[in-house]
Amino acid sequence: MPSNEERRQAAREKLAKQNERREADARKRKIKAGAVAGVVVVALVAAGCYIWLPQGPRAPLRVGAEDRYKSLHVTCDFADRPDQAAALRENITKARGQIAQQKAGMAKMPADQQKTAQEQIDTVEKQIVEAEKALPALDTLTGKNKGVTKPDGKDVPNTGTANGTITTNAGAIGFELDRSKAPCNVQTFLTLIEAKYFDGTPCHREVANTADPKAGTSDLFVLQCGDPTGTGSGGPSWTSPDEKPTFLKEAGGSANPMQQTPNVVYPAGTIAVANANSEANPMTGQPATTNTGSSQFFLVYKETTLPANYAVIGKVDDAGLTVLQMIAKKGIVPKDGDPAPKPGDKPVTDGKPKEPVNITTMALAQ
Repeated sequence: MPSNEERRQAAREKLAKQNERREADARKRKIKAGAVAGVVVVALVAAGCYIWLPQGPRAPLRVGAEDRYKSLHVTCDFADRPDQAAALRENITKARGQIAQQKAGMAKMPADQQKTAQEQIDTVEKQIVEAEKALPALDTLTGKNKGVTKPDGKDVPNTGTANGTITTNAGAIGFELDRSKAPCNVQTFLTLIEAKYFDGTPCHREVANTADPKAGTSDLFVLQCGDPTGTGSGGPSWTSPDEKPTFLKEAGGSANPMQQTPNVVYPAGTIAVANANSEANPMTGQPATTNTGSSQFFLVYKETTLPANYAVIGKVDDAGLTVLQMIAKKGIVPKDGDPAPKPGDKPVTDGKPKEPVNITTMALAQ
């Protein structure tokens, strides 16, 4: 099977031959016209003018074809991603060091500060425990990622669609990926689908959050998938560049006054790429984190309001949206490590599907 680069080279060679034929025909037509009206040509030359005959590799027809080709393609910077298991181990080590420093200085703190510091330590230690549970799965993922080749990012089409189906234990979800909306991110997903990266993986997160202006939250109704580890930490060995959905309708203000990017409406049925981006913090000098999207994606089952920071790669079909809404009706349970709700508590709104949702296959239509 020819590689992407071989297919692109073949297309360029075919286009060049077509242009050469057109140029040859153009020369014949102009030469013939000159023979019929030779007196006029001689007069023009005598006056310091000339009839230009296209020739050489940069003739106008070829330049026009190349410009059109360039307008229909983009170059994508797919950045290498550090080994996730190794990075997590490094972060755990740093966190333990910070805890040790905090404990060493607690004796000199007033009682109220000691209480606050201990609460922070307890939170971080809990996070460490959960992180350590994810390590075996991330180690396995390291091996899986070695078998998936990063796209080269050259001559990526920015037009066209690709249809397929996410087959889950809850039902089939048909989808359409749209290159015009986020060509680089779509290229990542086409690469991963062809590598069967999503086959046999869970949808690890579900959210059903109704906007609460007092709490600074917005409408969020999504099912999140695409991490083979099921922890929310996994993905391939590269990340995709940000491609903001500038075409989405603004939601009319942000839920968080500190938020720099305005909220937009992600319609029901949208497929968008999850990421770990963060805005710059002028108070602390913390720079923005960008271009962190990879394989994790969320399926919107009810109109959702979020910052315009998540690349939209396509949409699900009507039958697929019905499947998503049926999954949502079954409810949400706490994520691993989170406490179970007590009698009388509000329903869990951010956790994992009450009935596990697993992707059997994610494939393109043949």
